[in-house]
Amino acid sequence: MSDWKTLIDQAMQMETDDILGAHKVYGEAVHAALVNIQALLTDLEAAVMMETLYGAMVAYSQQVMLRMQAEESELGTTDHAFRVGQAYGVSCVLNHIIDRLTDTEQKTALGALDDFSDKIHEEVLIQARATGLMIELLDAKGGQLS
Repeated sequence: MSDWKTLIDQAMQMETDDILGAHKVYGEAVHAALVNIQALLTDLEAAVMMETLYGAMVAYSQQVMLRMQAEESELGTTDHAFRVGQAYGVSCVLNHIIDRLTDTEQKTALGALDDFSDKIHEEVLIQARATGLMIELLDAKGGQLS
């Protein structure tokens, strides 16, 4: 198993000379870190910590969406696009990286949080489409939307 910290250091050193190579190594670091986390999920304390982090990210994404509603940002404005982008970024981390983890021993509520974060992601996508910006979007399972 590769060490994700070493891979990140390696990728950082490559960034100026080999952007595509660095991109590939960062992907390997993501995979290595997720393998490490997955192995830790068999430990109750580590599983609870991961569940807590996931919960914090879900709450943050929802907080941003509610702030956008409270600000009553007009569709297509810079403020609306900023808040949607902020929520979309957090939602993507949840749905494209952390979603790869499974709690095989059912020690946490990761499955329920995954379902909830998918719902939030769909709400964010509705707002993202409403911004009218030309951006590539990924659905909750990583498929590209048009």
